[in-house]
Amino acid sequence: TLFPYTTLFRSIIALVTSGGIVPIGNPDRIQSASAQKWGKYDISSKSELGSDYFTIHGGYDPVYANEKPDRVAPLDIMKQYEGEGYIGKVYDYFYATTGTGTSVGNSIKFGEEIGAELKAAGVDGVILTST
Repeated sequence: TLFPYTTLFRSIIALVTSGGIVPIGNPDRIQSASAQKWGKYDISSKSELGSDYFTIHGGYDPVYANEKPDRVAPLDIMKQYEGEGYIGKVYDYFYATTGTGTSVGNSIKFGEEIGAELKAAGVDGVILTST
């Protein structure tokens, strides 16, 4: 087969988004457009993002994302898959930035930085969401 499913059942999967989902208050002050940085947030004790998170993204209508941040960064579904045994574990940290107007150079830099952290942590795969 093309994909060894038994490996997936043991895999650590991380959640990363350019949809601007951050903790309430935007503690890292990530820009809503032309992002200069990204944030890393502990989700180890969460089963969903819920009302503790919102979007700071300047490129789309935030109503539905703010109503349920898991629509953009689906921690709720990932935790469900973990509980049902479809994946081994959701990685303890979630990464976020915004994509609107963010330069290609910064996008590459963010990807390399986040990727290096995930590789060092032994993460096997990433769900990367956007808007």
